[in-house]
Amino acid sequence: FYVPTWDWHGSWGNAEVYYRAHRYISTFYPYWNASGGADHVWAIARDAAACDTPWGSLREELRTSIILSNWGGVTGLSGRIQERCFRPSWDVVVPGTLTDSVVRLSPFWLGEAEQTAQHATRTTQLFFSGALCWKTSTIARTARELQRKCERSYSEPGFLSRYSFGLRYEIFTRFRQVAGFRLHASDFPPSLPPRRERRSLDAEILTSKFCLCPSGTGWGMRVYHVMVLGCVPVLTQHDGEHPPVAQAFEPELLDWSSFAVVVRRDEIARLPQILEATDIDAKRAELRRVWHRIIWRGGLDEPRRSKLPM
Repeated sequence: FYVPTWDWHGSWGNAEVYYRAHRYISTFYPYWNASGGADHVWAIARDAAACDTPWGSLREELRTSIILSNWGGVTGLSGRIQERCFRPSWDVVVPGTLTDSVVRLSPFWLGEAEQTAQHATRTTQLFFSGALCWKTSTIARTARELQRKCERSYSEPGFLSRYSFGLRYEIFTRFRQVAGFRLHASDFPPSLPPRRERRSLDAEILTSKFCLCPSGTGWGMRVYHVMVLGCVPVLTQHDGEHPPVAQAFEPELLDWSSFAVVVRRDEIARLPQILEATDIDAKRAELRRVWHRIIWRGGLDEPRRSKLPM
């Protein structure tokens, strides 16, 4: 049984809508109590999915049910084991919805020869754009300010105390000067190109071979965005203690290691060497085979809706 709820609270909001839905169906219908909720499916839109947050917990209400969510971490956003969260082989990670304006730019609509020609124009080895540390709105103007911000972000208690597992900042400080790497930190303006030289996010992705896809405040759209635009995702979503964050339809439908570069926490120091050793043609071939699996057909305009492979 699918429980149709709509979470209007957004990213981390109050869990009340799910609590109310649970109370309703367990009171007025016989199906929940017949199975203890084990045959009920919920879609949880929050960044933290079913993990508890300061706004509430769904541990008891959804303890037995199947969760469809965008967050595949067995921990909460703090990087620590919390109530409920994602359960591999029981819950399912589903992708967010890309807009038609992004999907229409995909090189995978082209013929194979045209795709090869498009990939030949990609000159950036690794691209990233985004904030490095929480709070993302707090701007650092110097390297020392950035260091203090990130140290505080990672050490203070709270449900976001390990933003991105600390890996965005580590990768940025280690590799920002590596040839071919374009790492743009929105909370550190000195890392950004001069305004007259800045390009759109789509243009940056379309001219990049690999695109860094770390975790943040839970799930994000970055990995799906770069996949559709033909950039091989580099997944750095591992806290070093627990299993890496599961990706959409993994492992039931998609083998992400076949079209993405999965980097464990203890491999970060070798990131440039890992990318150099990657058979990018093989990754692109597999990406071309599966890219449409992470697109919601209903979000597309015609003729792309009808042309999207089944």
